Amino acid sequence: MPKTVFDVCVVGSGPGGGIASYVLTQAGLKVVLLEAGPQLRAGVDYGYHRSPMQWLQHGLQHNQWTPEESLFRDRGERNHFTPVGDRPGHGWLKALGGRSLCWAGHSLRFGPLDFRTWPISYEEVAPYYSKAERFMGVYGYKDGLTNMPDGEFLKPVPMRCPDYMLKRGVEKLKAKGRRAEYVAQRKAMATEPHSSGRNLCHYCGKCGNCCVDAKYTSANTPIPRALKTGNLTLLTNSTMTRLLLEPDGNRITGVEYRDEADRTQRIECRALVMACNSIETPRHLLANTTRRFPRGLGNGSGQIGKNLTSHFNISVVGWFPELVGRDASNDDGTGYWHGLLTGLYWDEPHPHFERTYQVQVGSGYAPTRLAVTQLPGYGASLKRQLREINSTHALMNMQGVTRISPQKFVDLDPNITDRFGVPLSRVHLHYEQSDLAMAQDCNDRCIEIIEAAGGKVVSAPGRVRVEDLVIDLNHWVGTVRMGDDPRTAPLDRWGRSHEIPNLFVGDASVFSDYPEKNPTLTNITLSWRMSEHLAELAKRGELS
Repeated sequence: MPKTVFDVCVVGSGPGGGIASYVLTQAGLKVVLLEAGPQLRAGVDYGYHRSPMQWLQHGLQHNQWTPEESLFRDRGERNHFTPVGDRPGHGWLKALGGRSLCWAGHSLRFGPLDFRTWPISYEEVAPYYSKAERFMGVYGYKDGLTNMPDGEFLKPVPMRCPDYMLKRGVEKLKAKGRRAEYVAQRKAMATEPHSSGRNLCHYCGKCGNCCVDAKYTSANTPIPRALKTGNLTLLTNSTMTRLLLEPDGNRITGVEYRDEADRTQRIECRALVMACNSIETPRHLLANTTRRFPRGLGNGSGQIGKNLTSHFNISVVGWFPELVGRDASNDDGTGYWHGLLTGLYWDEPHPHFERTYQVQVGSGYAPTRLAVTQLPGYGASLKRQLREINSTHALMNMQGVTRISPQKFVDLDPNITDRFGVPLSRVHLHYEQSDLAMAQDCNDRCIEIIEAAGGKVVSAPGRVRVEDLVIDLNHWVGTVRMGDDPRTAPLDRWGRSHEIPNLFVGDASVFSDYPEKNPTLTNITLSWRMSEHLAELAKRGELS
């Protein structure tokens, strides 16, 4: 039988790869989606509910204390890169849907100011934000903020009591000339019937591994719809090991992969979409070299692996005596995080650091995520204290952007490979004075807000040190960025390689710059935009 040549091969089924598969198959293209992990069932393979006693017993037996970890257990290799420097950590998940299975659902648009250094403007991207929000089912309030634009929202979920206390503190400080806004979170969860047919959220609070598929994931919305078109071939437990090129090295002809039976297989395609993530995508491009591309495929600029950044955080916990004795039974909601402090330094940059940060706030009585555990006593007295303080607290968690610099980048480990012989990535991370200054400002601002709201600070770093900073494991971006100048950016404004015309990137490594806001909605939005462009090129015969 003749060998199938697919129009497009998509590698990686996370947020960007999932939506690319949907958009391309809807356009009539024949697509193969390659995923290294298995297909998991919500509520069966992960996300199953247990009583607090069952979780205690499970944790003692297996040293596994959070339900989210059930997504990672026995899913293959855990350490997918070599960390260099200040504790970058690990955050991969090999499964159909990738990190979309365990994201918190936070869906914030980047604003006009955030796109100032990009080759594209907010106005160009806004229609795709609207498409993505409607498709995903994002809930939220219309807040009217200048640099976090409103979207296409489902029924919102209100803030909790400690959120309103913090909002009161923010408003008091605004009256004195301080700039900030306190609003409710926006998340991709079905709070009312949605075109995806997903179950409605039942507000159990375990959104990190939603058991009923109310939260948007690539596995429950775009990939099933793509399969229904008949245009998608799905290959799970299949790990890409090599990119294949024409003899002259100018075009991708396919990929080599290892299937579930550990056999080497090949896929032929007219175009390739890399959507592995911001560490794995540059890893594979750097690992594949030719005479034309001695520094990695499409890397004439030398920028693949550079410009790495992520979010990082510190936490401040406040307690509000005014809420003691309140009825804590109404704290159901979409996870722990309901409030958002934002609007800081949008218009007036801070003199000691670049960009800005936001503060995501967890609050309310959340027995699976007690923010305060170090209390004196035992027995009934200790239980009473725990219930009281954890129903009246707010945990303010900074989400700041590490400064882009030559100290932060991805390259290949010269000594360590995976089991297929592909070099592992090395992730180089070093915090700088600008990063520490941002964290210090957040520490001081959170304390100020808690006290203005009539609360008391339970814990805070105080004088922030490098040891206090925690890098986000999921929010890496920027390592194969887009730009109009091929000398400084590997990709054009559509996410297409400047040098290999049928190579596209559909994950967050395309980001030209990074604000304080969560990356997933923008990742999906840009991948949608890239995929429509790719489909148009295919219709014009520019991929073969």
